[in-house]
Amino acid sequence: MSLVVNLPKQFKLAYYVLLVILSLIGVIAIVVRLIVGIKVTALTSPIPWGMWVAIYIYFVGLSAGSFLLSTLVYVFGMHQYEKVGRMALLSALFSLFAGILFIWIDLGHPERFWLLFVRWNPTSVMAWEFFFYLFYIVAITFELWFLMRCDLASLAERESGWRRKLFKLLSLGFRCPKTAFERQRCHAQSMRVVRTIGIIGIPIAIIVHGGTGAIFAVVAARPYWFTPLLPVIFLVSAMASGAALMTFLYSFFGERDKDYSEIVRGMANLTLLFLIVDFLLIGFEFLVGLYGRIPEHVEVYRQILFGPFPYTFWVGQLMFGSLIPMSIASWRKTREKTFWLGIAGLSAVIGIVAVRLNLVIPALVVPVLKGLDTAFIQPRWSFCYFPSLWEWASTIGLIALVVLGFSVAFQILPMFGEVERK
Repeated sequence: MSLVVNLPKQFKLAYYVLLVILSLIGVIAIVVRLIVGIKVTALTSPIPWGMWVAIYIYFVGLSAGSFLLSTLVYVFGMHQYEKVGRMALLSALFSLFAGILFIWIDLGHPERFWLLFVRWNPTSVMAWEFFFYLFYIVAITFELWFLMRCDLASLAERESGWRRKLFKLLSLGFRCPKTAFERQRCHAQSMRVVRTIGIIGIPIAIIVHGGTGAIFAVVAARPYWFTPLLPVIFLVSAMASGAALMTFLYSFFGERDKDYSEIVRGMANLTLLFLIVDFLLIGFEFLVGLYGRIPEHVEVYRQILFGPFPYTFWVGQLMFGSLIPMSIASWRKTREKTFWLGIAGLSAVIGIVAVRLNLVIPALVVPVLKGLDTAFIQPRWSFCYFPSLWEWASTIGLIALVVLGFSVAFQILPMFGEVERK
């Protein structure tokens, strides 16, 4: 089933052509970045993290949220959402790949990434993060394979040409039982394995994104980040983004069967729940920070609310990330319509990008020492940041590349297999 299955053929072709063009632009931008170096960005000495880091934590959160959402089905037994399970796991895998790509191009020397594994530092939060990323990728891949192995084996027998070779390769030589009883036993065995992997994967997913929050929370020089509540906010925001993504994807690209409306409404209700909790946590953070009247803390909030780019908060974070999706999901006239619930999910997915930008950049534009911004006048000592053309090109292009890969995988793989149809 194609991710763009409901579109006319000409629109489907335009969709893929657009993604290919944007992906090529992104690849060119990355090549330029690798050749020229970090100076193609608008980053400065006081602001070493910018758009790429914000998008990195966004995609890691999207991955963790999608995976944890899949555990509701395969670990906690909420089988009414089983048709979302494979989609959630595939989203988690591609989102993590996207996050790793963004943090890779942000490295000063991306070609040295392999040193992380041969010179592993046990006192580095980032080193532990990548250690868990590997386990996380393996866990998701194994879950997807056990969920799809019977369908892959059946497709390897039915298909022809390159598709037959591909499914034969992906099935790893597994042969699906022929009788209904044996198939049922095989399915039960697969679900036991998937449940075990899911149980193991829950703490890994929490560590993956909670650990990302810890990277910021341990920076004592930045009061805005230096709080034990930050990893919790990261996790809740991850669950909100994962549920929102599933609401959007299933609303527009899910199977239109008798369970379709209930699944979309269920995903929307979960999105609403997590958005409310996330909204309250961020509100508490604002209130505590403003009430404490710590100058550096208050200045960060002033930058967020009334700085050079206030629309990132008022339009992106508040309107798209909170008010629009919560209003659609709770208003009686829209909460029963799957189209509007899908729009609410898309709005939240877009708005959480602004949340990540507001987390990373405002804390860095405030000098850690008063007068530091005027002590030395030099372009690379600026406390102002707006992404460069190459940052925009690489970001849009990499996102397009990941979406392209996800779309192709969604089209080829048995996302709504025989197990879900029973």
